[in-house]
Amino acid sequence: MTFRVVIDTNIWIRILLRGRVTLPILEAFNEDKFQLVMSQPLMEELHLVWNRPRLRERINPNIANQLEQQLQYRAIWIELETVPPNCRDPKDLAVLATAIDGQAEIIVSGDDDLRADDQLRTVMATYGIRLLGVHSFLNVIAA
Repeated sequence: MTFRVVIDTNIWIRILLRGRVTLPILEAFNEDKFQLVMSQPLMEELHLVWNRPRLRERINPNIANQLEQQLQYRAIWIELETVPPNCRDPKDLAVLATAIDGQAEIIVSGDDDLRADDQLRTVMATYGIRLLGVHSFLNVIAA
């Protein structure tokens, strides 16, 4: 079974920083072990974040641009229509809306505002969406 998945920007940034824990997500994406769901607000956030001066010093712009192109061509792109449920951090609303409108089954995030919010977990479960960290996600797609 191939899952439809939204990857939060914080995970893509860790991948661009060559994080050993997160690199297997990029490998799984390249091996088509899941279908990535993306929206324009998420792509814009990724571009803005990796271009912050303190991150740009540590991220190879060629690799970042290559990742953006890969996401552009290989992801399932959706237009956001849903007003998502409230969450602790309003910046996460685009992640939630992308998952709902893209009929994703999983959101992968390192953000405790998403993952540790039990009320949000319950609401997202009504949409059939699980909020997972990196290790849990890798275990799910390995099964």
